[in-house]
Amino acid sequence: MALGFMAWSCTAPEPEAEATPPVLEDGAYSLTHATWTYADTVVEFEPQQIKIYADGRYMFATWNSTTNSPAMGAGAAWSENGMMYEQPYHNANGATDSSQTFELGITATEGGFEQTIAGMDDNDSSSFDLYENWLALEGEATPYDGLWVLTSRNEIEGINDFQEIKMIGGGHFVWYHTWSDTVDHADFGYGQFIDNGDGTATEVAQAGSIEGYEGEWSINYTLIGSDMLQQSYINNTDSTEVFQNYKRL
Repeated sequence: MALGFMAWSCTAPEPEAEATPPVLEDGAYSLTHATWTYADTVVEFEPQQIKIYADGRYMFATWNSTTNSPAMGAGAAWSENGMMYEQPYHNANGATDSSQTFELGITATEGGFEQTIAGMDDNDSSSFDLYENWLALEGEATPYDGLWVLTSRNEIEGINDFQEIKMIGGGHFVWYHTWSDTVDHADFGYGQFIDNGDGTATEVAQAGSIEGYEGEWSINYTLIGSDMLQQSYINNTDSTEVFQNYKRL
């Protein structure tokens, strides 16, 4: 799914206790092309977007040129009867109705996969069929892979109600956060994730909505058990150290 729509749902089977073979391998993927086919027109898109699957979770993020704001989705993913199902936990508006489920047709390609969804509902109540082509990105699994939600962060003057969702997998990362000062803000970013093997990682930011964000960032990572994660880094605007704590979703 892409470009901030989360309006279509279907009735789908719940994940069974006995795992079925996945229709798509865990990893990071880049969207190369999307087509929305309406009854009377076809709309083509080539957005800059990443999507990560890891350990039964997914997350995507991109820039929505229609709303002039980031779009994202994150939640559970599983295979059933040759189809993939996604149950969103969060989108750009916050936590979602967990009963909503999307059914995806997945076809493996030499370089990645094709994704189809029939009967999507657009914001103006029109309907279209969705087609997307995704390219697999190179990268290795790390101990930090998974979908994470921020639980706490050291206070920074002027920044209020900071919330973040982040995913790591397939040698890449993606995040989406919101915060406020005198107005509300929403940002996203993604790129390559390099585990240095010594409790640090290099995040090579390749795209994002914050000016000056792209480039290399050195991040300290500490796993606390299997379901808690702490990261810290130096804020390049004022040289303060930022600590952020996450729990696994």
